[in-house]
Amino acid sequence: MLTRIMRSPLLSTTLFLCTLGLFYLLKLMLSGELSTTTGRIYCALFVVPLGALWVMLVGIYNRRNPKDRINVWAVIPFELREVDEGQQWITFKACRNVYIYYSSCLPIAVGTVILLPPDAAYILITFGLFGLGQFLVYGLTLWKYSRV
Repeated sequence: MLTRIMRSPLLSTTLFLCTLGLFYLLKLMLSGELSTTTGRIYCALFVVPLGALWVMLVGIYNRRNPKDRINVWAVIPFELREVDEGQQWITFKACRNVYIYYSSCLPIAVGTVILLPPDAAYILITFGLFGLGQFLVYGLTLWKYSRV
């Protein structure tokens, strides 16, 4: 179960949404809509538990899978760590579909950002939806080819 969680696109999606939330808190703090003290408290309540959970999950995973260790500061998403040639083919198909998604949705996202009023919240929401779409396309492609 832990291996499926660690290799799931859902984990990357969660980390992406947490990053967006932190950027929104930073935007509120810099604009003065949220006091610096309150912002720091929110960040501490937000970042510390997630960071602790991440380190704990990676530690448990590495103890259970000593030959397939995960670095706590990993740069490559875990869903892209292929084990065999079949997984490489599935990853290729999923990345191809994500590239097609990007090539069609990037102009729409840029147009939306240009046409909406100049507010950071609209930009965060636009690129948040853009990023969630990426994870959705990737996850659905993995699901499609993993069932075959």
